[in-house]
Amino acid sequence: MKGYLTLGIDIGTSSVKARVLDTRTNQIVAKGFQTHPLLLSKPGYAEQEGDSYWSAVKSAIRQCLDCGIDAENIAGVALSGLVGVMLPIDKDGRPVRPGMIWMDARAEEECNEIRERVGEEVINYNNGNRIACWFIEPKALWMKKHEPGLFNKTYKLLSPAGYCTYRLCKEFTINKGDAGLFYPFDYQKGEWNTELAEKIGVPIDKYPKIYDCDEVVGTVDDEAAAETGLKKGTIVVAGGTDISSAALGCGVTKAYQAYYSMGTGSNLGIMIPTPERKEEFRILKWPHVIPGLTMFDAPMAFTGASLNWFNGTFGGHEQVVAKSTGQNVFSLYDAEAAAQTKPGAGGLLYLPYLGNTLSPHWNPNSKGVFFGVTLSTSREDMIRALMEGVAFDLYSNIKIAQASGAKIDGLTLNGGPTKSRFWNRITADVTGIPLSTTNVDEAAPLGDAILAAKGAGLCDSIIAMSKDIVKVTETIEPDMKNHEMYQDFFGIWQRVYENLKKEMDDHHQLLFKYNFTK
Repeated sequence: MKGYLTLGIDIGTSSVKARVLDTRTNQIVAKGFQTHPLLLSKPGYAEQEGDSYWSAVKSAIRQCLDCGIDAENIAGVALSGLVGVMLPIDKDGRPVRPGMIWMDARAEEECNEIRERVGEEVINYNNGNRIACWFIEPKALWMKKHEPGLFNKTYKLLSPAGYCTYRLCKEFTINKGDAGLFYPFDYQKGEWNTELAEKIGVPIDKYPKIYDCDEVVGTVDDEAAAETGLKKGTIVVAGGTDISSAALGCGVTKAYQAYYSMGTGSNLGIMIPTPERKEEFRILKWPHVIPGLTMFDAPMAFTGASLNWFNGTFGGHEQVVAKSTGQNVFSLYDAEAAAQTKPGAGGLLYLPYLGNTLSPHWNPNSKGVFFGVTLSTSREDMIRALMEGVAFDLYSNIKIAQASGAKIDGLTLNGGPTKSRFWNRITADVTGIPLSTTNVDEAAPLGDAILAAKGAGLCDSIIAMSKDIVKVTETIEPDMKNHEMYQDFFGIWQRVYENLKKEMDDHHQLLFKYNFTK
């Protein structure tokens, strides 16, 4: 099939985004967007249906084609997606249960079993990561223990991107980035460790074949063509993780570059050479889409989700104003907080742990906290404190990364919340690090489109193509006077969490005892 367009699709926690790239001009010429649901049935449970991912992918593709795109001109497609999702698939390619996603914290007991049976240091050395509910095998062992029939029915464990790639071309595959979230993946050799898989208790035959991120895995088949509108025979490329594709799509392609991606959750990503071992496991490691680079990545769970929670709970007025004026509701929060508060939010501190915490604490029992409420605390202080609390969470990971030897001179920004200049200013001042914005609206699907171009033979170098497309539009320098003030409050912010860990554990147990499922 000939063509000059490529299609990149990113499956996020709350939505799917698609972009069509014209490789002749390096311009985005079509967009698609579709939300999909999150299932929260019990405290600590967080699931999504595999077919919800696929339905959203189909809708996003159709929206792109409805922009006047001729499917005949699309030469290749690649998908990325959220990571830390245990999605079991049967031999016929159907999900056997909803996927337990990265937010799901039910498998702490299984984490302890892996520590006892295998050893944390063995996982650290092979996979480069820690043992935590966030990864695949603890969730798989939970299914093996509590749903043995479904575990036995499972043919392959796929990622969301891997499942939707299967729906396109009927091949069971996993890209190297997604594979990095599975403990048997040897992150320096780039292959499965069969002995380790068996020791953990998940048979190696349940793992799919690993592909390089720009490698062709198949072509769109008749069924997928009918469902999506793509042409049969369109090349399907392996793709990457949402974070690694986003790094490519915002121009972070060299060792020691760093970026900050914000969405429902967020990620601090620092590029390190794969042979360079860092004995720091509060921050994760998995392959970049670029061979030879590893993402030294700190995921944080409740970034945009914190402001979404506030909007859904307290934002009735702003929602009405936004609807009547056509404004973005979150820009209204920016304006209110900017006009009526000062840096520091009157001393109000916020721990952004609305379900659990990922890097650096990895505590599935953690809870959100507002600390420092007084009679003078305003609603606008809460808005600013939400943003500052998210920035403090980022700063805690930056300090850990720097202590491990990682050098961070600046952060390239990407993701919906980074469209807020107000929030970006807070992030720069809290961290004391310059931030750069780019001309890219959504980096992950652009990164996927670049990978598809390489797989389809439309470019020789994904690094060169990224460099041609991505341009810095603004650099935000930190106000160091504000940074000094934030440093003082950051110490208290850290102690609030440390002093409440036991109470968080006890509170978590009471949620189950009294069946508080909301």
